[in-house]
Amino acid sequence: MTTPGGLVTAVGPSGWARYESPRGAATASPWTRETRIHPPLRGLRTREPCASRAGGPRDLGRAAARPEASGGPDGAGRGPSEGKHRTVLNARFVVTGVPGGAGGAEERAASSGSGAEKCAGAWQSWHMAQINPSILSADFARLAEEAKAVEGADWLHVDVMDNHFVPNLTLGVPVVESLSRATDTPLDCHLMMEDPDRWAPQYVEAGAGSVTFHAEAAAAPVRLAREIRAKGARAAMALKPATPVEPYEDLLPELDMLLVMTVEPGFGGQAFLDIMLPKIRRTRELINKHGLELWLQVDGGVSESTIERCAEAGADVFVAGSAVYGAEDPAQAVRTLREQADRTIASAPWACNH
Repeated sequence: MTTPGGLVTAVGPSGWARYESPRGAATASPWTRETRIHPPLRGLRTREPCASRAGGPRDLGRAAARPEASGGPDGAGRGPSEGKHRTVLNARFVVTGVPGGAGGAEERAASSGSGAEKCAGAWQSWHMAQINPSILSADFARLAEEAKAVEGADWLHVDVMDNHFVPNLTLGVPVVESLSRATDTPLDCHLMMEDPDRWAPQYVEAGAGSVTFHAEAAAAPVRLAREIRAKGARAAMALKPATPVEPYEDLLPELDMLLVMTVEPGFGGQAFLDIMLPKIRRTRELINKHGLELWLQVDGGVSESTIERCAEAGADVFVAGSAVYGAEDPAQAVRTLREQADRTIASAPWACNH
């Protein structure tokens, strides 16, 4: 498979790839020629130039993201995306087709095994927004069933609390390991704990496809992010409501996602903090300023009444607990939230300028 960074020479079972750049060097950072391994293919994304500021990002075409839409290995019949590189935003997609590529062949990683190994598995319709239901609002006595109830979600958000960093105690590595075996939905583990430098890598080994640590708790965030990535998961950092994003601007390139908390961490069911919207906007401005393909996640009080405001401000990954598991039909709640966010992002100035 050819990408803007060169030819993919190997795809590992976890969805990681080694690239061969035009210079012949292995590459890994999005579309650069550095010598290292690229983050998981499921995390790569880019958009075509906007047709207009009012119209938002040009629709790449939902069908174009599916294998049958590429016209096969020879790249014929690419349809509306012909001549442009195409990537997908859903967490479980793999990059497809590029300009001047050698055939635009489709690749997908294996979809069995641990969380990191199955994240690139399922092909779904193309979306700009990702919805991550939080099992903190689920029935802990029926976690496997609750996970299956939202299998159309992009990720399953797992809140890990240690009763020290936050005043609540939830679950740990054994539960994450069991949950990973019980669902095909990749796990997004949010570690609200002290000493994440010690514990975060264990959650990757337990099957998490993405691991988020708190900036306020990490002793060496850059080293930790690199270790998480090296083990095969996406690395993310979270900021409490009172923690400004600006001091961490230089760290952003080391991350795959930044989480802006829109409630105080520790308990589910809290009301959304509107005062976080300016912080989300500033974070998106920093991401766009540096041209980063960095996901911006919000967590806390996300619902049908707040998700559009978050999306307009710059968020593209949404953690929803009560809004999903408190609904009569959790799967439909996920679809509704995603539709709202997709519609808002499509016309948002930040998405057009990205």
